[in-house]
Amino acid sequence: MLFLAVFCGFLAENQREHMVEHNRERQYMQSMLVDLAADTTRFDRGIPLREARIKSIDTVFMFFNSSHNAITISGQLFKNLRRTSYDQNLIRNTITINQLKNAGAMRLIRNKMVTDSIAAYDFQFEYFAALHGEYYIIHQQADFRHLEKLVNSSDLLSLYISNSSVGIVNNIPDTMSIHINTEGLNELLNFLMQLKAYARQEINQIDQLKRKATNLMMLIKQEYHLN
Repeated sequence: MLFLAVFCGFLAENQREHMVEHNRERQYMQSMLVDLAADTTRFDRGIPLREARIKSIDTVFMFFNSSHNAITISGQLFKNLRRTSYDQNLIRNTITINQLKNAGAMRLIRNKMVTDSIAAYDFQFEYFAALHGEYYIIHQQADFRHLEKLVNSSDLLSLYISNSSVGIVNNIPDTMSIHINTEGLNELLNFLMQLKAYARQEINQIDQLKRKATNLMMLIKQEYHLN
């Protein structure tokens, strides 16, 4: 009888541990859904921002293609030149995935399809971040240097002084005429072509990440009966 009581106690404790682990697994999956939803929101913002950057680059190309000997640009084109320097550096919330990896919690996920899908998504996002994260800042700073050489600041100094907003170009009239230093124009245009190609690559990769995130969310909801 004593042996039976001990054995039953062992079974009960083992069952309790399984229930605790299953609850933790479900909690992790709920947190994962929140993180994935936040990621897809960033993807939805990131693609249009890159499309807008490409549109500004093309606007610059079209102007100089039709005005080869231009020595001035409009305030509106200056704003487009500034817009070529930024879109959005994608940064995700890694709290859940880091907990799963660093705390050994991946073992709690019983469904191999789910673990494989999480690992594949994590790898692709890490690859994207490693490839584009650092270069976003590098390219932005390089673009700034090109623009600093191109634009004649003497035409803008009074506006720089009067500008009280956080934006550099907020008070520059679209119709004003700004002199440019054409010596660096060729280098700038070639650099902008690189930025355009790079932005297109990012759009394709973000679209792939979005599809992976969406499919992973659907899989988790299906396997764990979550909303």
